[in-house]
Formats: sequence, structure tokens, C-alpha cells
Amino acid sequence: MSGVGGLVAHGRSADVHSYTPDRILKVYHDEWPDDAIDREVEDATAAFELGLTPIRCHGRADADGRRAVAFDRIDGVALTTVAEKNPLRMRRVARSLAREHVRIHRVTTDRFPDVRDVAAELVGTAPFGALSARERSALLDHLASLPGGDSPLHLDFHPMNVFRHGGGIATIDWQSTACGDPAADVAMTRLLFTEAELFPGATRAQLLVYGAARGAMGRMYLSEYLSVTGVSTARLDRWATAARVLRLGMLDIPSERERLLGGIRSVITR
Repeated sequence: MSGVGGLVAHGRSADVHSYTPDRILKVYHDEWPDDAIDREVEDATAAFELGLTPIRCHGRADADGRRAVAFDRIDGVALTTVAEKNPLRMRRVARSLAREHVRIHRVTTDRFPDVRDVAAELVGTAPFGALSARERSALLDHLASLPGGDSPLHLDFHPMNVFRHGGGIATIDWQSTACGDPAADVAMTRLLFTEAELFPGATRAQLLVYGAARGAMGRMYLSEYLSVTGVSTARLDRWATAARVLRLGMLDIPSERERLLGGIRSVITR
């Protein structure tokens, strides 16, 4: 692609390419919905303006006929890479991850949709087609019973989306942002550390190694977050079903589908 540099990273929704000395292009896969790209531009702009991230979104761009969005280039590496290079730094990385999450949650805003509404809308989509009408009704009742809040929620917060940058920390990928109870976001991160597929195409050996490391980092992150904020495990547990709804509805990854539906059913059929 002329004007677009080499591949920097590959993701489920897009590939990241170098662009200019101070910008990158996020080039979206053909099947990614156009309205989802517009929403990412809007939410990433709001995240920068609210001080949630130092990475500015520069709007949509054309990548030789492919849809793209330009962002500031990150001057650093993901926290995942920091831990991989030196496993002895894992506890420090987990602390940094937790404290960045706490910092984000201390902001208040109404610029993003309520996480309960986001989850409820997803219940009517194709990934939940296996649920009966009674099960969907029970699930909607459960989601409506959850507490509100006014904190920004990233909903994909994990160490591959949090970077060292300019002597500080930068969180990226504000494409699923909502607002509400911070426990909803932490429950989602807990799910990413425990139930989510690691990454596409991983070998069995990679799954064993990265799975063990991910579990350890997740426990350290959670311990630090709960210690700093005083949030209880019970409060997180209340959001566990909503987290599964969000994960399934937003991505519908085949390897996760039955496990997530099973976890949802285990609550709504009690």
C-alpha cells in the first residue's frame, strides 16, 4: 500500500501500520462494520479529551482504498512485552496495570453509553440465538438489576492495550467504551485473564506458557486493584454475567461461545 508503512501489529478488527514518524494507521478488515469505525473515532477522541489516554485520534483516513483511522504513534512497548522480556517484572507490570485502571475509573463522564444498555442491546443479536425467549427475558431482568455509575469503562482493558509511553502509561483501543460501575470493567478484565481466548493461531505450547503467565498476572492485577480501591470480590461477581454477555456479543469468538453461554445460563436458570 503506497503511503502506508510496514505492519506493526495484527488484531481481530484491524491491522496497525506505520504511517508518518509520529502517526500510525489502524487499517480495518473488510468485514468490520463502518459504524463501528465511526464510533471508535468518536470514543477515542472523547478518551483523549477526558485525559483517559495521551494518544490522540486524528480521524478517518484512506489506506489505498481501505478504511483506516490515524492515531499518534506510541513511544514505547505494551506491558505484555515488558513482562515477557523479564518475568521478574511481572508483579510491577501488574501493579502498573491496576493503577492505570484505577486512574481511568476516577474520572466521571456521561459521554459514553451506559454499560447496562450496551449489554441489553447485545442480547437481541445473533450470538444469543441459542437462548430461549424465557432465558433472554431472565437475562434482561438480571442486567436491569445491576447498579449504575458514571466512570468510563474501557471493556477491553488488558496488558496488550496498555503501553509504556513518554515516561508514563498510555491505554489504547477505545472502541468498546461505555460508562457505569467500575466493577463492570474490572469484571471484564478478570474474564479476559481467565476465560478469553489468548490470541488467534496460538500453538498448544504457547497456550500452556502464556496461559500460566496470564493467570498469574491476572491475580496480581486484581489483588492490587481491590487493595487500592476497596472494591469487593462480591461486587465483581455481580457483574460476571454481564461481562460474558459483552464478550460474546461484541466478538462472538467460536472457541469461546459455548463456554460463555454456559456461564450465562448457570446464573439466569437458578
